[in-house]
Amino acid sequence: MVEKITKIEAQKRKGRFNVYVDGKYAFPISEEVFIKFRIFKGMEVDKDLIKQIEQADDLSKLHSRALNYLAHNLRTVYEVRTKLAEISDDPDAIDQVIAQLADQRLVDDGKYAESYVRTVVREEKNGPDWIRQHLKDKHVNSDDIEAALDRYFPADEVIRIGVGVAQKQLKSHHNDSAKMAINKTKNLLMRRGFPYSDLDQVMDQIDTDGMVEQDQELIDKVAEKYWRKYAKLDHYEQQQKTKQALFRKGFLMDDITSALERLSEG
Repeated sequence: MVEKITKIEAQKRKGRFNVYVDGKYAFPISEEVFIKFRIFKGMEVDKDLIKQIEQADDLSKLHSRALNYLAHNLRTVYEVRTKLAEISDDPDAIDQVIAQLADQRLVDDGKYAESYVRTVVREEKNGPDWIRQHLKDKHVNSDDIEAALDRYFPADEVIRIGVGVAQKQLKSHHNDSAKMAINKTKNLLMRRGFPYSDLDQVMDQIDTDGMVEQDQELIDKVAEKYWRKYAKLDHYEQQQKTKQALFRKGFLMDDITSALERLSEG
């Protein structure tokens, strides 16, 4: 059965229109669909054409929601697909919108990976393994991840940034023994995504000799604190408790023994 479009009126929402068929409201459309189907007053339509127009409008609305989601930040294909799945339960429509966005170069996991790597490198806080995990969580494929890392985070940059992170961390452990401070720094580097195989190279570029020399002065200071803390215990227990506390702080046993001897003599 053929009917005619008798009225087209603009909605309050910009770019949206209401279409009337044979004097009755029939369906809404976007400006994109309006132009695509060349809709005009007096145009003849049947049920099949109306269905095509409605499906095209659903697709147009889904595409518009995707554009809004992409307006302020780059997103991966997985993120966009997840967002659209909250709006539509039509996987074919979602696939079509993703394909359209890809054609428009609005979603590109390779470009996303490159942008993310550049950002992390500029911040100089985290290593390549941290980046890999973040991008894997967003379902970026390994080839795109490795290509971005190879291009924007070469091995010499990994070491340079690792050294900077390590130096800042060591300063925050000035009350720890050299051994403890170095171990804590290595642990932080691994948590920040610097490969275990790079840790020795990073630490080799940092002068820790001064820290080792300060251990003698530091251990006496720390030992005295714990010695006073356990002063109410008998002499043997006082020694054992102080020794255990110093060992937990990372001091070497020989240095601990010498420190306790000096305290006992004092």
